[in-house]
Amino acid sequence: MKATPAILYCAYLLILQLFFVQGAAAQVNEESEVLKVVEKWAALESDLVAQADLIREDRVQISGGIRQTDQKLNLEVQLLHYEAMVAEMGGPPKVIVRIENPLVQIYGDVAVVSFVRLFDAAAPGQRAMRTGSAWFSMVLVKESDSWKIAHHHVSPTNQPVSN
Repeated sequence: MKATPAILYCAYLLILQLFFVQGAAAQVNEESEVLKVVEKWAALESDLVAQADLIREDRVQISGGIRQTDQKLNLEVQLLHYEAMVAEMGGPPKVIVRIENPLVQIYGDVAVVSFVRLFDAAAPGQRAMRTGSAWFSMVLVKESDSWKIAHHHVSPTNQPVSN
């Protein structure tokens, strides 16, 4: 059977369609993997050492008007503040962090994520603090089939907090 131009054109369209469907599915899968890392990072707010496993050694963190580029020293500072807070509260607080309205953009092995981070905390035996919120932007880099946080920037939201 000889292939006519119409049959070749239909076969070409079918191949293109399969290529785009597979590409879109791969993109959705990558976005899902990136969001899993961000959500795991948020869930580990009370375990900063485990949280650091999700972060590249060369991460840049911008928060409260301060840029920090030494991840090892940054972790030491975070642990210092956390341990002092735990001592002052008489025990570790219960913390719940939520990621709201994430926007994920994938550029090959680089992902950019923007979201609102909502957080609630309660000291042992105390009433929960008001819900806090902040804008986060993160850049993640894929290395050896896993995504790691390379940069994050935190800014206050203009949203009212709840009780």
